[in-house]
Amino acid sequence: MITIPPLAAIPLALASLSSTAPGSSATPEIVVYAAASLRDALREMAPACMDAEGVRLVFNFGASNDLARQIIAANKADVFLSADEAWMDKVAAGGLVDARSRRDLVSNRLVVVGASDVSYAIASAEDLARAPARRISIADPEAVPAGKYARAWLEKAGLWEAVHPRMLPGLDVRAALAAVEAGAADLGIVYATDAAIAQEARVLYVVPENEGPRIRYPIAALQDRPYIEKSRAVVSWLSGPEADSVFRRFGFILLDEE
Repeated sequence: MITIPPLAAIPLALASLSSTAPGSSATPEIVVYAAASLRDALREMAPACMDAEGVRLVFNFGASNDLARQIIAANKADVFLSADEAWMDKVAAGGLVDARSRRDLVSNRLVVVGASDVSYAIASAEDLARAPARRISIADPEAVPAGKYARAWLEKAGLWEAVHPRMLPGLDVRAALAAVEAGAADLGIVYATDAAIAQEARVLYVVPENEGPRIRYPIAALQDRPYIEKSRAVVSWLSGPEADSVFRRFGFILLDEE
């Protein structure tokens, strides 16, 4: 009897079959661990990056805290794109970051999103605290950057304790958005770039830059990997003008445009 593997397993199987070893004449495979909020932008620009640098990119998207822990535990990534500096710092503390390649890549904004049928307005943090929402979804505020940023915003406004009991934490920012779109939460606090792709949620409020926390996405090549020079080249390409145009189109903020 022939057993057909589930569809979810097929990309992993293909990736393992196409992996290359150092010294092989095959195309070098660069494994990129990247914050979930970067998924759509990176997938779009990947073909151009691969053509330009002569590599094959393999992505692992998720919450930056989970990705950092995976890197520290197994060191299987060639490039790391974190949604905050703290998790990149933790990887660097383990001696795994190539310091010469590290740089801040882009920024973002926090927004409050609501289900399509939400009828009330949100024009401030105080409005969010007063809103008759049963649940407010955010990424895990204890570890995931988007959740930590949301908590920092509400703590700065003196409203975290008032809102906290209604918070519905998710594994990452995309999970927080999905909770609103699925009706599990009435409101959510996510990145502007994630809200831009929402089908069943709309932006109610954009957190002003002077009210929200500093948001930075650092990128770096990682040490002790087979293709460090290729990894550095990928970091440089993702920091260059062709990538900038894609990031801008997906709503990310270039640091020289803040």
